[in-house]
Amino acid sequence: MDSTIFTRRTLLSGGTLVGLGALLAACGQQANNEAAATASAAPSESATASAAASDAASASATPSPRVTRGYSGNSKAPDGEYRKADGYGPAQNVPKPRNEPAQYPETEEGLIHMMEDWVVAHNYGIQTGNCSSAKKYVSESTEEYKFYEYLEGLYQRGGWVIEGLDSYQQEGIPIYNEKQKIYRMKIRVFWSIAMYIEPDGKITKQANTNKDDDKFNFFFSYSNGYWKIIGSGEGDELKDE
Repeated sequence: MDSTIFTRRTLLSGGTLVGLGALLAACGQQANNEAAATASAAPSESATASAAASDAASASATPSPRVTRGYSGNSKAPDGEYRKADGYGPAQNVPKPRNEPAQYPETEEGLIHMMEDWVVAHNYGIQTGNCSSAKKYVSESTEEYKFYEYLEGLYQRGGWVIEGLDSYQQEGIPIYNEKQKIYRMKIRVFWSIAMYIEPDGKITKQANTNKDDDKFNFFFSYSNGYWKIIGSGEGDELKDE
């Protein structure tokens, strides 16, 4: 796949890991752990060099404190009140997407309506880890499908996502590729920052500082009234994923 649209998805293999101190809920716990590590690493006057080395090794091996997923805002939101994710926990009362994709005509308007539905399902998956609806809009071979599998695993492990939501803007009309029997349409993605919280205290953080790769083609199939995203890229033809 030659698209750079999923540049931020490289977090799955090599994102920037930062300490637990970035989480509001964990600052006090981290300070306590650091103090304990410092005390245990300080050797007495009679300690031998080997004992001091052992203490230092033990201190360096101290694991990061685990994150306990709680409620965003540090409290349970009232029923129906949407609350975005933060350092305390994932988003609450996120509006649910359609259970099943809707049928739309094979027109530009129909394609746009499908995309609107997909974005709701996509962002719901990011905020909840429930990607069952979003998966129905994309092919299993796409990077987005793989991203949904990552999200499901992250939430199952006890992690969650802060920010990370996407929006999309149409940049061109749908063009039919007679050779491949598929459509392509130029799209621009908008996102700013994403933080992926692991229960072991690690955070993978990505920021959209380079806007040059925010415009790309989405490729779509159409069958029996249903549109589906089957790939993305910078070229005019869909390449093998």
